[in-house]
Amino acid sequence: MGRANMNYLSRQRFDEISKLKFNGNLSAAIARCYDAISAYPKDNFFYKVLGDLYFQEKNYEAASQAYLEHLKRLSKKPEHFKAFARFYRQFTSEASVDLCVHFREEIVKAIENGEVAPNIHQRLVETFGDVFVTDDYLKIILCKSDSDRHLKEIKRFIETASIDDVRSIIFHQIRQENYGTNTKTREYLISVAEKKTLYSEAQRLVGKTIAEQKSPNPTLIRTLLRMSRKQMDYHYAEQILTIDGGLVEKSDFNILYELVYYFDRTENSELLDKTLKKMRNSAESSIPIARTLYNFYLTFDRFEDAQNLSEHIQKLIDRKRTEKKMGQYQDRSEEQLESEQIVWQRVKDLVSEKEHNRQMLALKDLLKGFSHELGQPITNIRYKIQLQQMRIKRGIGTMDEVQDLFVTILAQTERIGVMLDRFRPIVSSKSVQESFCVNDCVKQVFADLSDRLSQCGITYGFQEDSQVSLFGDRIQFSQVFYNLVLNSMQAIISNGEITVSISTVRNIIWIFFSDNGPGIQEENRKKIFEPFFSTKDPTSGNGGEGLGLFVVWNILKMYKGIIQLNHKFNDGAQFIIRIPVKEENHEPSSNN
Repeated sequence: MGRANMNYLSRQRFDEISKLKFNGNLSAAIARCYDAISAYPKDNFFYKVLGDLYFQEKNYEAASQAYLEHLKRLSKKPEHFKAFARFYRQFTSEASVDLCVHFREEIVKAIENGEVAPNIHQRLVETFGDVFVTDDYLKIILCKSDSDRHLKEIKRFIETASIDDVRSIIFHQIRQENYGTNTKTREYLISVAEKKTLYSEAQRLVGKTIAEQKSPNPTLIRTLLRMSRKQMDYHYAEQILTIDGGLVEKSDFNILYELVYYFDRTENSELLDKTLKKMRNSAESSIPIARTLYNFYLTFDRFEDAQNLSEHIQKLIDRKRTEKKMGQYQDRSEEQLESEQIVWQRVKDLVSEKEHNRQMLALKDLLKGFSHELGQPITNIRYKIQLQQMRIKRGIGTMDEVQDLFVTILAQTERIGVMLDRFRPIVSSKSVQESFCVNDCVKQVFADLSDRLSQCGITYGFQEDSQVSLFGDRIQFSQVFYNLVLNSMQAIISNGEITVSISTVRNIIWIFFSDNGPGIQEENRKKIFEPFFSTKDPTSGNGGEGLGLFVVWNILKMYKGIIQLNHKFNDGAQFIIRIPVKEENHEPSSNN
């Protein structure tokens, strides 16, 4: 039997079970579930369904046995471990203590018998703790890792330990609440994790350690930022740290070095300038720091600054040579210095020319897109008019055809108008600057589109941790959510759901916009914010011009915000919006 046919039959069985469950006929649903298990004994899916049915009946013992079988078959589909973890938490909160102990013992027995795949065993340990550790010596090491007195033994163990054992120790520390007696052990574990590229685990341990400290250790701050840079993802660091001008002011050179990369990635030119200026003060007497800053200046095309710093570095070298501490440096002749000046000027000219060419190419692409998008409806109108003129000259034109012509012209001009409207929020000079509530903007967009969402069979939800305000053009900002919601409506096929959550963490507004549509294909993910890129039909009248996300990106840029596609989101599409709460886009509330 082919896989496609098996999947179809399996789906049919599941639909039948679901209907019985919905109608409250649990016994019949359980019977059908056993039939499905007989038909597909190696599959883990129907064991999960069976466990859920028994759990609904409050037959906890039978439910645990079904989920144990589900666990044993997870090796081929480890992504389904979340379902087991969710059940285990529910089970331990509702079942009796004796049943919980028995279930845990059954799982451990299955692990020892090799019935649970190693990767699933590791996830059990990381998720639920040491109770699922079966290696007796590893259990001893976990306990000893809680004190610096045993650091030497911990190091000896880790020298030959597997990656999974290292992860087990780290997750043990993440769960512990006794920080203060094992400072050196934690620092050692963090360094080991980074060397073994266990960045996610190391970040969590760093984050927990920082959260437990009254005054965060600068070394840990630098480590957290460094690992974020290596992963090209600062999401976790932004949750743990307040990365703002205050951090720049109180940071040493090592942290400033990492902040340069952060502010460059988040396109925060103001704080990037501030960081480089502070580094310049540190470079006054240090040649290594000056050379590092020199390389940053080159990276960011700051050639005047780099040239001035180059001269300063030479002065430091000459001073050291005079003090007979750097005899290895050779004199540079006037000819060499003059030659460098010529090279500098040529490099600056080339970079300026390159930037000009880049801007012209971007403008050319934008105009090319406009020309193409405007050309289609104009061509349609011209063709229809010429055809009607010809028919009238021949005496075969009718008023109905003229009416059809008017309908076509109106439709095509409306299409042009829609496209121009998409751009209006970012080019319009008419705007009212005021303090407005972001939460209210989202709610108003859903209210305005509620009828259309209902017609499309789409439900929506909004979660808010706090009221968030910005200063700017409220109508313009609302276009962000109009475009995102309309995009989701066009993508969702049936049984749609759109959710928006908003919160503030350390002066950053976080907005998560999610839908359960088909998601965005990997080959398109890097193009979605480009103007005129679209996978939709532009003649449909419901978008497709490829301007929606381009407009969203530009509006958020006005607030120094960014929008990113969450590549790890698997249930549709999710966009993450981050907006810093600053003076230029935030007006303090008044008590008057």
